[in-house]
Amino acid sequence: MNLSFEKVFKNEDEKLKEIYEIIRASGEHMLKHQGLAHWKTPYPIKSIKKNCEEKNVFLVKDLDTNLYVHTFQLEFKCSMKNNNEEHEAVLNKFATIPQAAGKGIGKKSLIYIEDYCRNNGASIINLDVYDQSKHAIQFYKKRGFVVTSSKPTRNFTVYIMEKQL
Repeated sequence: MNLSFEKVFKNEDEKLKEIYEIIRASGEHMLKHQGLAHWKTPYPIKSIKKNCEEKNVFLVKDLDTNLYVHTFQLEFKCSMKNNNEEHEAVLNKFATIPQAAGKGIGKKSLIYIEDYCRNNGASIINLDVYDQSKHAIQFYKKRGFVVTSSKPTRNFTVYIMEKQL
């Protein structure tokens, strides 16, 4: 599968709709097939647009079908740990359309993300994952992420996962 990674900007309305549809379809699929309700309410397009202003938002296109199949967001932060400045990337909204799941898109996306983060000075990637998303937790663990903590949210608990680059 040949993939293209495209950064999305706030004025690209058609791409914003594609991101919305990927997140919506992924959320509906997780609810129906895994009982996971954390994306039950679709992420609003106006929030996606705002994220495009503040973060690095990407669409992934399958060049063989010319369809958008995946999306993710990266936010770069700087923090102090043990008197050292640490640059980290936070990964969010990592979603694949159900029809394209299991074809290696997530794995290829993480390879791209790791290279992109290194090239932008990050030494760590952080993400959070719903504690009931067993498949997602195993996916990230297989790719070198470890659970570093957990935190409750209004409706469920999330694991904080991290990978050193």
